[in-house]
Amino acid sequence: MQQTSKPSFAVIFDMDGVLVDNFIWHLKAWENFCTKQKKKITADEFRENLFGGSNADHLKYIFGPAINNSDLEHYSHEKEAIYRSIYNGNVIAVEGLFAFLNELKSAGTKLAIATSAEMANVEFVLTALNLNNMFDVIVDASMISKGKPDPEVFLKASRLLGYQPEECVVFEDSLKGIEASLRAGMRIVGVATTHHFAELTEAHYVVGNFSECSITMLQNLFTTQNQ
Repeated sequence: MQQTSKPSFAVIFDMDGVLVDNFIWHLKAWENFCTKQKKKITADEFRENLFGGSNADHLKYIFGPAINNSDLEHYSHEKEAIYRSIYNGNVIAVEGLFAFLNELKSAGTKLAIATSAEMANVEFVLTALNLNNMFDVIVDASMISKGKPDPEVFLKASRLLGYQPEECVVFEDSLKGIEASLRAGMRIVGVATTHHFAELTEAHYVVGNFSECSITMLQNLFTTQNQ
């Protein structure tokens, strides 16, 4: 029996802002949380300084770097519980996601999620989208020590997939995530949900949603000259 060859590249997806366009729901959750804690954060502050990073980084930004680990953990779980409560029933996949994932899976492409979110959020989103069995690897916040823009989350995903970093394509919406992907040495497709197209110039390619994506498009990323 002829052995099937390993696909030439793997695909790594961030979750928030990529599989789902949920910026506004995280913002609402942080606003709710900050109101309870008598803190304040604006949408612009959240977009530029927080979204795409880890909750530890977010909370240090809000409370200051002296916050202790016990409070970090407690506040993180509190905020995410708020998020899941208000987002429940509103989870919608970014346009074209299901067809694109099916195309990739049909071709034998290995798929991963690499996210700064906690596993409870990952399971919440994947269950809502009925995608629990779609991804070969999931790397969540509990599996890394450094948040984006550090490349740790993407490098761990590539190792678990069995691919070299230069053999991976990352789908990212945040500026921190794009920086992390570049530092990992991977190809990056920017998804213009959280940020406008013009803000994602560091990505190798930018799309508005997954209806613009195909395996051929990804293959072309590897045939173009390194940027």
